[in-house]
Amino acid sequence: MSMDAQIITLYSELAEDPMQDFGWEKGRANAKAHGYEDVWFEQLPEVIWDYCAAVGNPFRQGEIKPGDTVLDLGCGAGVDLLISALQTGDKGRAIGIDITPKMVAKAQEHARMAGLDNVEVMESDLSSIRLDDGSVDVVISNGAINLSESKEAVFAEIYRLLKPEGRLLFADMIDSTEPALLSFCSIEKPASSCCSSEPAPSPVESGCSSSDESEWANCVAGTLKKEELIEIMRVAGFGEIECMGATHYKTSESTIGATFRAIKIAPELHRKLHWEQVFETKDYRKVLWHQESPALSVRLIESVGTLPDEAIIDVGCGASLLVDALIWKGQKNVTLLDVAEAPLQIVKERLDVSSGSVKYLCADVTQAELKENYSIWHDRALFHFLLRPRERESYMRKVYSSLVPGGTAIIGTFAVNGPTTCSDLDIVQYDSKRMEKELVPGLELIRSHKVMHLTPQKSEQAYNYFMIRKG
Repeated sequence: MSMDAQIITLYSELAEDPMQDFGWEKGRANAKAHGYEDVWFEQLPEVIWDYCAAVGNPFRQGEIKPGDTVLDLGCGAGVDLLISALQTGDKGRAIGIDITPKMVAKAQEHARMAGLDNVEVMESDLSSIRLDDGSVDVVISNGAINLSESKEAVFAEIYRLLKPEGRLLFADMIDSTEPALLSFCSIEKPASSCCSSEPAPSPVESGCSSSDESEWANCVAGTLKKEELIEIMRVAGFGEIECMGATHYKTSESTIGATFRAIKIAPELHRKLHWEQVFETKDYRKVLWHQESPALSVRLIESVGTLPDEAIIDVGCGASLLVDALIWKGQKNVTLLDVAEAPLQIVKERLDVSSGSVKYLCADVTQAELKENYSIWHDRALFHFLLRPRERESYMRKVYSSLVPGGTAIIGTFAVNGPTTCSDLDIVQYDSKRMEKELVPGLELIRSHKVMHLTPQKSEQAYNYFMIRKG
């Protein structure tokens, strides 16, 4: 039986008979132990509390405001969903997502019983939800993200759906075998009860793999350590990530409930934070994307035929050696643009006295104000990080507005048979047909070059360079 099928089977049984013993706490007493507010027990029908298998209390981790759109991932029979509907009010909206059809029906029934008209429940998995980008103010979840085989896909979907600075508030099971967990036990129960001191079994390996599929639906297999979960959120683009503490909830001797909160960082700020960290913590000469020689970029620029005083911009330059080569060949008007300050500082220090002929601009290319017009726009490895269509359109409009008539953009990306990620970030692969679809009116693809990038570790990565002309 597949993991999804096993989850649906178990939670269908819960929907049909909440009084059955599933081996974990549930009901009104469980909700009260997590600190659910008395007013919620008064406002919602008594029967719904029988279904409450809450791992923790996400509502303690942040505020839901009147008028908010709230998305509850893995809403089950709808306890947290209906609480969200009470808090967001008539001008707001509470949307529940669940993979189990009988739970969807039960949540809809409970919403009708509670007389709440601002509730919508949909059957869906957590990684592909039929809602628009940036349409949600708050995402909550309670013991459901852990059930997904790909936490990365779920957090990427949450990031897509949240508005800028939208809030993520959730409770879930984590691997409690790490000693450090003892330092953040919540005060719901004494430390002796929320963090077992008995010998624990070996931790589940990161991830999301287990030979015993029966443990998935019971929130045992697939659990991650809190640091692993936080790192997945960070890579997805979240900031201000906090694990707020452990709860009393346990599904085995190696798992324990914990609550988290985070905020969606705008894509441009996420890129800045990511690349600042990369260049501050790693040797840029040893990362996979480093080129020992920018010979191909130099040849492509020379093929256009620029004069020494013509303006060239290197977008997403990092600490590339291209600028060194251009200065050596006599170019006197080079602008370096990068979202992070750290690589620009590396170049400044490396060029020393030569740096006077170079302009430095620390900005996100989709937001940058470029006041100069360039004969050459060079981008060796930035465009393929733009995952959202609107960002790519903004980029191409920036290319068009920044090039002189007849100017050329040289854009490098991973090829369709190349890597799908770089520096822990997803990328978009391109061939000529895909690149042509991204061009705005006034830009024309002239030719492309297929190459193999040889990494500092001597492995090969399939790459394409695209020559694009304005006008």
